Amino acid sequence: MARINLLPWRQEERERRNKEFITLVVAVTLLALLAAFASWSYFNNELDEQLDANALIEQENARLDKALVEIDSLEQRRDDIVSRMQVIQDLQGRRPVPVRLWDDLAKAMPPALYLNNLKREGDVLTLTGLADNPNIVSSLIRNLDSSKWMGNSAVSNIQQNITAYESAPALNNTVTAGEQPRPIYPEDSYVQFVVTTKVQSETIEATDADGNAVLGGEL
Repeated sequence: MARINLLPWRQEERERRNKEFITLVVAVTLLALLAAFASWSYFNNELDEQLDANALIEQENARLDKALVEIDSLEQRRDDIVSRMQVIQDLQGRRPVPVRLWDDLAKAMPPALYLNNLKREGDVLTLTGLADNPNIVSSLIRNLDSSKWMGNSAVSNIQQNITAYESAPALNNTVTAGEQPRPIYPEDSYVQFVVTTKVQSETIEATDADGNAVLGGEL
């Protein structure tokens, strides 16, 4: 049976073009939506990765901060240990000083001289005593300065006509009954002196078993 087109051909062509346009619009819209979704997915994934990287960086920074605090604590402990070791070394180095100091001090005492007071304030020794004459005091100064443990010795005070034990009574021919005259002692003519000297420090080197120098300490 033959087909008879009752509609004008222009109307059919217009409808066909409209369908094609609508199809094209739908296809473009779908493509745009797919592209937008793909872009959103890509950037959202990048954002998630960046957030994860930021979180990891913050985590590492927190761990590093904790490690730095521990390092500071360890450095403080090390400094404390070093300080204590230094104190111990100083004490060990200074341990023989008093023995040698008193030994040299005893050797520095010349005859016809004795001490009645000895005081140390810091590194300064103050010696108070009696001597037969000022020359004996000068000998004491020289002996003190010849010691490697003492130096810068000086006389700060010297007095003559000092009675060593007690005031002597006036000498006369009258003696009260029952009283014995006080004997005259050689020390009655001694001079009283005050001498100061400074304790010297000397740098020595400790040696190991092979005789090699391993440590320098100040005594």
